[in-house]
Formats: sequence, C-alpha cells, structure tokens
Amino acid sequence: MNALGNTTWPPAPIRTERLLLRPAEARDRGPFVELFASPEVGAHIGGARPRDELDRVVPEVPGQRPGVFVADLGGTMIGMITLDPRGAERPGHVRAEGAETELGCLFLPEAWGRGYASEACAAVLGWFAGVLPGEPVVLSTRTAHDRAVRLAGKLGFTEAGRFEEYGAEQWFGVWSPARAEGVDAGGSGVSVSGERASGRP
Repeated sequence: MNALGNTTWPPAPIRTERLLLRPAEARDRGPFVELFASPEVGAHIGGARPRDELDRVVPEVPGQRPGVFVADLGGTMIGMITLDPRGAERPGHVRAEGAETELGCLFLPEAWGRGYASEACAAVLGWFAGVLPGEPVVLSTRTAHDRAVRLAGKLGFTEAGRFEEYGAEQWFGVWSPARAEGVDAGGSGVSVSGERASGRP
C-alpha cells in the first residue's frame, strides 16, 4: 500500500516562511550524495554510505517516488522530508494491518540548529492532513537522540511505545495536530526517522 493512497503525486510545491518543499530534480543529485555520505547524518541512520557507492547507485534524478519532498533554501537542496508506509514486519504500529504513514527527515549538517526541520515537517504534516484527513502518521527515532525526540514533541507526536530495533532502543510516536507547539520557531534540523527507515536516495 502506498503511503499516500490515491493522492496525485507530485503535489504543487509547498512554500513556508523560508523554504520551498518540492519534488526532487536532477540538480539535487549532488546534495543527495552529500546527505547520505555525511558521517554526521549517518550517525543517526545507521552509518554513512561510501561516496563511491553513492556515485554509482544514486539515479540522475534521485528521490523520484511519492512522499519525498526536497527542502529547498534559496534554490539549493538542504534536506529531505519523507512520507513512507511503515512496513508491517517492523515493530511499532497503531493499526493491525500496519502500513501507517511514517514521517522521516534528513538535513545536511550545515542546516542543523536553525529550525528548518520543524518548519518543513510541520508544513508537510499540514499538507498530509489536508489530503488524507484522519490518517495516522507515525515516527520512530533512537530514544537516545534527544534532539529528534524533542522535535517530535514540538511537531505534535505523542509517545506510543518503545522497542529495540537496529541495535538500539527506539522511541515511537503518533501524530496529533492538536498537540503541535510553535514548530516554526524551533527544531534541530536532524533526522527524526529510525535508522534506515527512510534512508534511501
């Protein structure tokens, strides 16, 4: 099941105060490689991938699948937000059949600490609620990843459980738009998805 059901993809770009959230383009290939080769980003998604491997496998236009938004700042990709179906075989679900929509985001290290992640994720969640009202959105991240757990709370995610996955305890949350707090002002600009959860270019 596609995370976005029968939603037309790609949607019109989403503008926030500082960002443009849009489908990936050929010009994003370099930033995609940088993102997945970054040791700082890799620390939160199970390790960086070798640059030579990425140079071979990243397509000319990466991220060409429903649910991938490029976070564009002034014409340059600084990160990505994903909405993917959570695999039924993974722990952490709010419905028996699984396949809930899972939010993930990855930003380049130079964009961290400026609130871009919260700004982008809040806009994508708002868009999702408009096109698929009532559909659950979930998120998982390492419990030890304090910044990501705080960001999840600001976005309106409530803890729904903890479990072991990828060799570490994971924090699992479910989104409630009513719980979101001033997300345009804070945020860490770091991954809020579990290791390898949305880690494909």
